[in-house]
Amino acid sequence: MSAQHLQALFDTLDYLGTLKESNDIKIWSRMLEKTSAALSAESGVYYFFDTLARQLVPFYTVGGEMQAGQSKGSALGDGICGWVAKYREPLLVPDATKDDRFNKEIDRCPGGESRTVLAVPLFVQFDFVGVFEFFNKSGGPFEEGDRKLAQTMAQQACHAIRRLRLEDTVSRVTAYNASILENLSGGFLAVDLQNRVMICNPAARRILDIHTEPVGHPAEEVLGAVIELASVLRTTLTSKQTAKRQELHWNLRGEKRVLGYSTLLIRDTQGVFAGAGVTFQDLTGLKS
Repeated sequence: MSAQHLQALFDTLDYLGTLKESNDIKIWSRMLEKTSAALSAESGVYYFFDTLARQLVPFYTVGGEMQAGQSKGSALGDGICGWVAKYREPLLVPDATKDDRFNKEIDRCPGGESRTVLAVPLFVQFDFVGVFEFFNKSGGPFEEGDRKLAQTMAQQACHAIRRLRLEDTVSRVTAYNASILENLSGGFLAVDLQNRVMICNPAARRILDIHTEPVGHPAEEVLGAVIELASVLRTTLTSKQTAKRQELHWNLRGEKRVLGYSTLLIRDTQGVFAGAGVTFQDLTGLKS
């Protein structure tokens, strides 16, 4: 890899590392600019794949304007870009006019004539999403090193888009779950494997009369006023056995209180045991 290619890759990684939101079209368009510059290409076109129409649609160009009629969608297999879309493989064409796959209407260099062409497929995970097509490298035809660079930069963009999508999904799910916990009428408290509080919803704070920030602190410290509940959680952690519809009697500032509770086991996304939780209601009024 040349020093120019290496610097372009570093620049790409820096750019992708700063992204905070998942906007696929915007990211691919910016990557077209960066890759075209790194390849010293005269121009480049980003085609997105319209999954409903099963067509490649030119969306963004660098180094020139699309000619009349070139903005239409084209079928898979038509032209060099269509061949790449159909077979999901990159294509390096040293002399476009001598290649049977070249279509002068579809593969026309924006603002000029196509001499040498490089096209690479774009994926997000295993989903085909489009094609980059580059035209007329300065100083000669595109080479194998250019093909490797274009593919590597596209792969890095793929990884970044996937990461951003996952982060966005996690954020939405977290917000949704937090909203549910915030609005529960009953209490919910969860601890990790070290018996430190991970979650304590507003109802739990109200029912248990907790006035300080509980998250991150040992359950015995947080539940000092109702130490029996801390023992319930520790027993659930050590035995990995849950309890259903149990009652617990305790005192709050000299007043006798009754909790109805059930415990549960918490597992991570891989199914590994990660902690214990307890849901509870204040049954004092019902038991008096």
